[in-house]
Amino acid sequence: MRWLSSPLRDCASPREATVPPRSRVFIYLGLVVTLLLLSYQLILDRAPSIGTSWTTIQGIIVADDDRFVPDVVPAEKELVLAAMQASNMSWVEEHLPEWRVNIYRADAKHGDGGLTVPVNKGNEAMVYLTYVFDISTLQSSIPSSKVVIMLMAFFTSYIIDRYWSLPEVSIFLHGGRYQWHVDNPLYDSVISISHLNLAFVKEAGYVNLRCAWSVGCPAELEPARYLRERPEDKAHPTAVEYPDRFMELFPHAELPEAVGTPCCSQFALSKTKIHEQSLEDYVRLQRWLMDTDLDAGISGRILEYSWHMIFGKPAQYCIDQRECYCQTYGYCNMTDSDIQKQWVWRGLQLPEGWPEESETAE
Repeated sequence: MRWLSSPLRDCASPREATVPPRSRVFIYLGLVVTLLLLSYQLILDRAPSIGTSWTTIQGIIVADDDRFVPDVVPAEKELVLAAMQASNMSWVEEHLPEWRVNIYRADAKHGDGGLTVPVNKGNEAMVYLTYVFDISTLQSSIPSSKVVIMLMAFFTSYIIDRYWSLPEVSIFLHGGRYQWHVDNPLYDSVISISHLNLAFVKEAGYVNLRCAWSVGCPAELEPARYLRERPEDKAHPTAVEYPDRFMELFPHAELPEAVGTPCCSQFALSKTKIHEQSLEDYVRLQRWLMDTDLDAGISGRILEYSWHMIFGKPAQYCIDQRECYCQTYGYCNMTDSDIQKQWVWRGLQLPEGWPEESETAE
């Protein structure tokens, strides 16, 4: 039976006619195998890394070594901003064109394009991540702790996404340009970012963008005493919860007598400092946020007064204000009067029309 017969076979050249049918089968098979091998090699050559080791960390698949580099060429410095779809973020491009910007929009879907937080979260904390409000202007009816929760998710998402392709310096902050806690007379994030001493960030590893002690310093919490006495402090629920939650976040650390640091969860990190912890550590932090049974107000405050310790600073990390302004922003030789005027409490909402109304709002 001539099962390979075809009209073309009858017209074959004399040389082809001399090749037995069985031999041609092996020739065809050899060509197919060769093509498959070449295709496989091409796939390997185009892959992000040959021999990359992968692991699953609490349900998230990640590369577990620095041979895997995502298709992102990091800049020297990058901003990580928390925003919503409706947030007007044009101020960043207009005033900080030299920075690479990562704008995470909490209410964006993955199919919309752009950056957002993971969608496979179902607990209370992640509900707040899609809570419909514009964090570019903090309203008095919206606790700042909700913004802290949002930043926590954005922060961990950014670190997990970019762990192997980080810039030398990353700054994490809220999406609004003018905010009550920004540490300069105009409460202007553009000023803080533009004046930030990047060399100091690389040296210190972690730098709080706020130097003013008002709100957070010298001691905001007393975890050890609250663990011993278990007071019913209804006026300060964060203090009541903090001892147990500290032990969840830092299972191998001694519970401190006092915790203090300037508020309000805006800080800069060096790549070296981020890499002092494993990728698994950051996934664990994200999982803690997703699984906590605390309401957003309390969990947000717990995180607010834990960031500095997460990045290796002592529990009480309140740098002398004069020294802090000099190292962080280059504002050296400040007098006591200068420091008092650098940041003034105006409440959780800046006057309407700020900064145009700044002169009349004194």
